[in-house]
Amino acid sequence: MKIPNNTLGYTIKSLQATTSTLLRAGRGNMGTPFPMQPSEALILYEHEACPYSCRVREVMTYLNLDFESRPSPHEGHVYRDELKELAGKVQVPFLIDVNTDDYILDSQAIIDHLFTHYSKEGITPKDYQEPSTDDHATLVNKVASVVSMMRGVKAENPAHNQARGKPDELLHLYGFEASPFCRLVREKLSELEVGYINHNVAREQIEDIGVFGKRINLSVFSAPRHPKKYRPVKGGKRERIKDQVMTRKLQFPYLIDPNTNVVLYESKEIIDYLDETYG
Repeated sequence: MKIPNNTLGYTIKSLQATTSTLLRAGRGNMGTPFPMQPSEALILYEHEACPYSCRVREVMTYLNLDFESRPSPHEGHVYRDELKELAGKVQVPFLIDVNTDDYILDSQAIIDHLFTHYSKEGITPKDYQEPSTDDHATLVNKVASVVSMMRGVKAENPAHNQARGKPDELLHLYGFEASPFCRLVREKLSELEVGYINHNVAREQIEDIGVFGKRINLSVFSAPRHPKKYRPVKGGKRERIKDQVMTRKLQFPYLIDPNTNVVLYESKEIIDYLDETYG
């Protein structure tokens, strides 16, 4: 459903995205502070409303892995045509891992591959295993997609997107799967078929949890008059992002477009910018 990005429309979309996040019961929220990031970027053909793609992105957040997203929504051509050539059919998610020379279509097979190669344990936890050999997304996952009115499932203007082609340089989006505000930006990138590097910055500790710029601070329970300043896990990925990438504040989503040298924080502003620049 096409909802305008005015104040009312943005509020409606935010509530829908938040409901989708709540339905997933916290998946795509927390992750390891010390990821085993491969030397060459993982490439994922996907689209935002696909429940199978969502399962893979949740694991990417859990393992805190960055990857190149190649949005392949229905009726699109920017990446969808090459997906058919590479995979033999138009089906998402499709993972390319040049580090292991693997090309994988099935979402459970992708998840198993990620845990095998990029987790310390080397095995898929029970919570991320499907109960059968068939690759069925859960009913809750499908409902979560429907709640967002299936935004991101179809290219917004496929003829324009195809004529525009790919940006000279990939955009960079910092965030994590469960963030409803990041979800809104990913939906727009999917509809516009704009490729980007998805930099996962998973929450690594309970102090990372919060909304509207406020975080849980355990020190308030023991020393309310002297709350400690927020600090990410020492040596973790969030600390590195905070020190090396975000000079003002640690807030998500965070978009960098090297094609225009634009840097933006707020999801509504990011969506407006994407529409104006690539829509």
